[in-house]
Amino acid sequence: MNRPSSSLLLGISIASLGLVGCGSDAPPPSEVRARIATDLVHVLGEAEAATAGGDALPSQAAFTLVDRALGGPLASAFGNDASSGTAFLVQSQLTRLAGAIAPRGDLRASRERAVGELAADETDETTIDFDGEAAAQWLNDNLFTDANHAGDGIYRVPGALVCTETTYDDAGNEIGEAVDPECVQGFAQLQLRIRVSEDDDTLRFAVQLGPDHDEPLVVGLGANSLSLTVDLDETEDAIRALIPAGEGTPSFRLSGEVTASLEILGTASARASLAIDRAISIKVAEDGSSLDGASAFRFASAKATVFAITVDGNAKTSALEVGLGETSAHVPGDVDFGEPTVDLDLSGVTAVATHTAGQPLQLTHVGLGSRTTTLSVDGARAISIDLNPDDGRAFGATLTENPTTGSTMLTVSPKLDLRIGTDHVVLGDEAPVYDVTQVFLDGSLRSSLAQDHVEVVSGTLRLATNPASYGFTAIAGQCVSSQEVVDASDRYYTQWSVGSCL
Repeated sequence: MNRPSSSLLLGISIASLGLVGCGSDAPPPSEVRARIATDLVHVLGEAEAATAGGDALPSQAAFTLVDRALGGPLASAFGNDASSGTAFLVQSQLTRLAGAIAPRGDLRASRERAVGELAADETDETTIDFDGEAAAQWLNDNLFTDANHAGDGIYRVPGALVCTETTYDDAGNEIGEAVDPECVQGFAQLQLRIRVSEDDDTLRFAVQLGPDHDEPLVVGLGANSLSLTVDLDETEDAIRALIPAGEGTPSFRLSGEVTASLEILGTASARASLAIDRAISIKVAEDGSSLDGASAFRFASAKATVFAITVDGNAKTSALEVGLGETSAHVPGDVDFGEPTVDLDLSGVTAVATHTAGQPLQLTHVGLGSRTTTLSVDGARAISIDLNPDDGRAFGATLTENPTTGSTMLTVSPKLDLRIGTDHVVLGDEAPVYDVTQVFLDGSLRSSLAQDHVEVVSGTLRLATNPASYGFTAIAGQCVSSQEVVDASDRYYTQWSVGSCL
């Protein structure tokens, strides 16, 4: 069966972006098509031009030193052995969560099939098409037509767009296409349509679902902007309307709003961002269980600009701001399968990076919030992470490339002091050869792609481990190198050595 094309998915997304302005008149179909043909093409074209050539972005070489000097210690700190619990533990809990959220009941047969057609999976051959002209043409030819317009800015989404399948003869040869009537019937139950309105020169495409025409997704399209807003409150209403209540139906509560935006600031200059407009709260529990109980899944994140990146292809500059707010997650365990309950407490993530071609990359306000980041298992702390706890819980850094020597220098201020605590008994996994407990730097490091070591130019680079014998301390004038070795128990680990740079 044919999957819906990427243009259909883009069309539905565009229809779901943006908030519908109150009291605004619905533009006629001809104006909608004209705006899509001009604005969408312009926005996507300028966004592509902003990153063309890559000169506005830091080179890969700028991060080679960071990876060489800190990547190994950090990998060791967080478990570079796939069998060593933490990453696998969290992933397994999130996988179980997907099953808990999945709709249940007699709705499955036709409606589930129709919903499935809306999402192309990883094995599908279709990919997102960023050709602005092609996307605009498809939208105008298939969605925003006079025939699909029901009046007052409402556009029907024909089931044939989703439910057309390829037909074959007895020998397996493709002979044509046909619309699957069962799929069309299931798709019709979604009552999917698009409401188009105009507010302050921005077209709003609101995706409507269910009998109450809830609008969980809204796309905004302006002459220099494209946005996608997900309203979790409206999403909850739509889910409740589409999923029949009854025994076995999970309890859930959704609230908050998230917006992804693309803004054109000028010729070949663009800004992309992701913002939590209203604090997010997601709660899911089995039928009959409390949403605030130990057996419920919960995720929350505060209002914040999660990230914003600005790129100017003409000035060859770029800037990144990260500002994730306080975030928590509670993933319930399953006694029958021996799966523990996992709790994450993250007070935030911040960073500011600025770059101009030919100039050093500047990093400021790199931090993990105002308190220790923790991961707990069955109520006991398993992992704790502190960044610069004695120095304002943040640091800055400068990455300077030397085109003559091909080297890169990293300088931190006031220092980098990352402390990690790991309790393998609580994690329920086997301890590795050693745990990294601290990564410390209060000066400068230098390296290059041609070198297999890192030079300490000033200050001290220290890696503390448990047991302590696997760590090192290097001072100015010394170089640090590493190699992968196998101990007597066939366990791989990184062995560090400090010596002369000659």
